[in-house]
Amino acid sequence: MITGQIVEHVLSAYPKNFQPDLFPLDPSSALGSCRHWRVESPEQSFCLRRWQRGIPTQDQLQFIQAVLWTAAYEGIEFIPLPLETKKHKGFVEFDGSYWELLPWFDCSEPETETSEQKQFRVVAAMMGLAQFHLAVSGFPLPDPPVSTSFRLQSQLTLWKSWVARRFAQLNQVLLESRSNPSTLEEARLAKLGLMFLSLILPLSGRCLSLLSRAAWITVPIQPVIGNAAWRHLRFDDNGLCGIIDLKEIAVDNVSLDIASLLGSTTITNSAVRTLGLRAYQSVRSLSDDELFMVHIFDQTLIILEGLQYLSFLYLEEKSLSNLQRNEIARRLESCIFRLENENNRKIA
Repeated sequence: MITGQIVEHVLSAYPKNFQPDLFPLDPSSALGSCRHWRVESPEQSFCLRRWQRGIPTQDQLQFIQAVLWTAAYEGIEFIPLPLETKKHKGFVEFDGSYWELLPWFDCSEPETETSEQKQFRVVAAMMGLAQFHLAVSGFPLPDPPVSTSFRLQSQLTLWKSWVARRFAQLNQVLLESRSNPSTLEEARLAKLGLMFLSLILPLSGRCLSLLSRAAWITVPIQPVIGNAAWRHLRFDDNGLCGIIDLKEIAVDNVSLDIASLLGSTTITNSAVRTLGLRAYQSVRSLSDDELFMVHIFDQTLIILEGLQYLSFLYLEEKSLSNLQRNEIARRLESCIFRLENENNRKIA
């Protein structure tokens, strides 16, 4: 789609002070389902996001935006609140997709980061996460506010399918790919995949046992980010200034976000991770059940993340660009690094 069509049919739905220049952000290395453009207007910079056709539904998108508006109403300033159109809607429907215009968080990144700066950012991020959770905790939900974790339930189902047949299937495909690679990149990915499997297969039985237990614990549920990854955070000298890519907002327990954020920092120093957990609890306390679920999520998320990437490559045979395959390799290396530097710890 050419720039003129986007300006005519999408951006024209917003107030007239938007006379933008569009700069497409290179989507080829992204693993998500959205396209993004940077919009430069006389007012400020924005991000134009096009959702994949059919994903999400209108109800799902309206739910995500309602959660963000609730957070903003409660004083949370570091979230990208969608701009309203001239018809007071949070998105535009065009060409079979939904389009959103969001603030652009242009925070500077230091060329180097000291351990003290990293600790400061971990603390700021965890306190910001707790503030977000408190802000949206009163969001009205149709279901009871206490339930089992929907993500743990889905993880348990997924894990059973891996144990039943997919581990063996993936291992066989990886062995074949390693023995007869067509490119050096294919050989590298197969090597990473087999290394990752060698680290997690000894944990499979214990993981299934603990998931079977944790999936039935009842805890408070509320809106959560759903994919609180470190790469989605933006900082300035004062701390957390932005969270981007809030596309997976869902209803679950806050332990999902806590484990996701701490686990994606790539910090293997347990003292710093403990510091981050204490920072969160200085704003919002956690029950013993929630702390146990943080522990479970901390380990299952990284395992299932790596398996998802390998499934994309070898079981689902998705059409991926070279940049996307390189990004998967980078993320697999990160998963392996964390597992290895935690001494291949057993789930317990």
